[in-house]
Amino acid sequence: VVANVYGSIINQFSMDESDGDFRIATTVTKYKEIRDGDVIGISEGTTTNALYVLDKNLDQVGKLDNLAEGERIYSVRFDGDIGYIVTYKQVDPLFAIDLSDPSHPKVLSALKIPGFSEYMQPFGDGLLFGLGKKTNEAGIVVGLKLSMFDVSDKTDVTEIDKYVLSEDYLWTEASWNHKSILVDVERGLIAFPSYDSYFIFQYQGENGFQLMKQIKISAESLAAGYYYGTMRGLYINQTMYIFTGSDMISLDMDNYDVIENLKLD
Repeated sequence: VVANVYGSIINQFSMDESDGDFRIATTVTKYKEIRDGDVIGISEGTTTNALYVLDKNLDQVGKLDNLAEGERIYSVRFDGDIGYIVTYKQVDPLFAIDLSDPSHPKVLSALKIPGFSEYMQPFGDGLLFGLGKKTNEAGIVVGLKLSMFDVSDKTDVTEIDKYVLSEDYLWTEASWNHKSILVDVERGLIAFPSYDSYFIFQYQGENGFQLMKQIKISAESLAAGYYYGTMRGLYINQTMYIFTGSDMISLDMDNYDVIENLKLD
């Protein structure tokens, strides 16, 4: 069985299956023809976005199109009957979309804030975590941004907390590779790499995001061949391990003090 929908997707989170229905969110680019005498060319025109619902036979049963014209999708997350889509041009509309009736998807709310989220993940009852970029009024990225959204009322999604890293940290592999970010809802743990550092945060309810530890890669490790994008973190019981490509660093999760730094051959 083959089915076609218009547009392109950003990653695997753009697609989801629920109760036999396949949901997919796409950005559609409309091209226009340019003529200069006998020379005909094609240039990119406007963009728009769409969400399609296909049944188990891949027949289209529902569609929501013409979403955020002139913008493109930066992140998607499906959570049961709700789909969350972030588009971006200069502000970040976070759309909450009702998919309870597959034949009639509908937008419940659209939160607009500066910047955009590139990774989203449900964070317990009524919360949605986002990691992305903060931008200024000109649309220029000024720092990595952690956001926590209250999605308990799908018709009125709000950003209840945020944390912006300094301008020294504008990039993270987690923007496109979810394997580089560690999120544990029960522990309130969020950890990811950026440039020469591994950041460990905890989200503590009313106290919001708390930076628990910033592990900076040493000059020796950099000289040993470390390159951006090799850092990974995991934990076993109360010990957290960070792998940098040339080191394995263990930390006590009670206070995030370093236990040992083991050089890797």
